[in-house]
Amino acid sequence: MKNLINHKVSLGKKSYTIFIGKDILGSIPSFIPNYQKYSKIIIITDENVYKKNQRLFSYVFKKEIKFNQIILPHGEKTKSFKYLELLIDKILKLEVDRDCLLICVGGGVLGDLSALSSSLILRGIDLVQVPTTLLSQVDSSVGGKTGINSKYGKNLIGSFKQPKSVIISTDILTSLGKRELVSGYAEILKYSFIKDKLFFRWLVKNGKKVISLDSDSCIYAIEKSCIIKSKIVAIDEKEKGIREILNFGHTFGHAIESITGYKHKIKHGEAIFIGMYLAIKFSIFLKLCSKDILFHYSSHLENLGIPFNLEHYNIKISPEEFLKHMRFDKKVKKNKIKLILIKDIGLPVRIFLEEEKKLSNFLKDELR
Repeated sequence: MKNLINHKVSLGKKSYTIFIGKDILGSIPSFIPNYQKYSKIIIITDENVYKKNQRLFSYVFKKEIKFNQIILPHGEKTKSFKYLELLIDKILKLEVDRDCLLICVGGGVLGDLSALSSSLILRGIDLVQVPTTLLSQVDSSVGGKTGINSKYGKNLIGSFKQPKSVIISTDILTSLGKRELVSGYAEILKYSFIKDKLFFRWLVKNGKKVISLDSDSCIYAIEKSCIIKSKIVAIDEKEKGIREILNFGHTFGHAIESITGYKHKIKHGEAIFIGMYLAIKFSIFLKLCSKDILFHYSSHLENLGIPFNLEHYNIKISPEEFLKHMRFDKKVKKNKIKLILIKDIGLPVRIFLEEEKKLSNFLKDELR
């Protein structure tokens, strides 16, 4: 297929391929290993994706696949025990066996929920991810993390479940609003900061093209992001070491999402923009990096017209509340908050906070 990119995620017997291209969803069976072996195909999507992609579900998929379909509500609220149980019940009602395949066509919320369900049903059935947002294409669909939220924090309940393949088609992104595209750009920018200064320089020149869905630029940014993440995952699948650098900006960002109740007021990527900004500022506070790093970060986002401050979103959080929610983050170990901070672009550092007071003082200065 013309301009199709194949990238293998090397995880031994759990290895799989990420397929990236434009207008490739009409050939889904060719991207699924041993497609003919499956006794039943179940496509899981949400109301929003279904409404915006009617041709895909009513014509393209039906032409290529004999499938059952489950449509769930849209939004972060579905990352809950309530909808996990609902989805599992709907799947079991279809009388599935272990040779059943789930195909998730949706964003990160639905992908996380579907993946967790696939890891639990009959102690594990196969899953294929077809991410429909820029955020899920470069982040949640790759790496095998699953999860639902708790009242205590984001993604605290989950498992690791690698898909059989990930199918990324950039044309599906045209149905997204600018806010959703910008949210996905947060993770792309994160990859450059944790691993590749040259990629950051490329984004400075081409970021507007990526957000505007220029085909070549968008595919390059997605491919680069997937390569960076998959190489890290191949070394550390279960997040015992280097994979933790993927959480740059996320301890701060997840706290913001938890405090605001995972509502439309702020999207995941928007919270991560703020989280990375705070992580860089805290790195400066601890004298880990120079103020130049913050200048490069801020200037790039200002040039793109992307807000990265709490006040830009009209969100006010007390230092005490912020710290309380950071303590519930899944990266906390032995009652010590672990943070991914930065020494330079492409050079992250993992630290355990021996003195929580330093973070408390920083938040008091930053949030006053």
